[in-house]
Amino acid sequence: MGEWRARASEGVVRATVILPKRPIIDQRKMKLAIENTLTAQAKAIKIDFDVTTQTWSNRPSFTIKKPSDYVREISTNDDIYAMLDAGTKPHTIRPKNSRGILRFNTPFRSKTIPNQIRSRKGSKGTTPVVARVVHHPGTAARNWAKVIQRKWQAQIGSIFQRAMISA
Repeated sequence: MGEWRARASEGVVRATVILPKRPIIDQRKMKLAIENTLTAQAKAIKIDFDVTTQTWSNRPSFTIKKPSDYVREISTNDDIYAMLDAGTKPHTIRPKNSRGILRFNTPFRSKTIPNQIRSRKGSKGTTPVVARVVHHPGTAARNWAKVIQRKWQAQIGSIFQRAMISA
C-alpha cells in the first residue's frame, strides 16, 4: 500500500493507492492472443487475394510471412498480378518479328473488375482480328491491395478488441 498526498487550497488531500496482488493482465496470454489473431486475420486476408484470381487458369500463389511476432505480410511475386493491380498506361503492341502480324479475338471481357474483390468468367471474344500494330488503351487498375486494406482496416479494431478481452 502506498500513500499519495497533495496540497489543495482548503488543506491536505489524502488518498490511498490500492495495488493488485497479482498482475491484471497475463502478458503471456495477451501476447498469444495477439499473435493468434494476427495469423488468423492474415489467413482471412489471403483468402480475399485468392478470390481475386479464382477464375484464372494460371493463378498466382500468395504467401504469408512472419517477419516478427507482431507483423504478418501477405505477398505474391507474380508480375501479371502486380501489373493488373496497378494498371497500365496506353501503349503500342507490335509483333516480336518486324514482318509478323498480331492475331486476337474481340470483344474481350476481363475476368476481373476494378475495385472489386472477385473474379468472374472472362471471354477472349469470337471475332478474329489481324493487325500489324495495336494501340492498346491501357488497363484500368484493379486496386485489389487498396480495396482489401480498406475492408480489413474497418474491422480489425473490433476483432483485436474481442481477442484481447477473451485473453
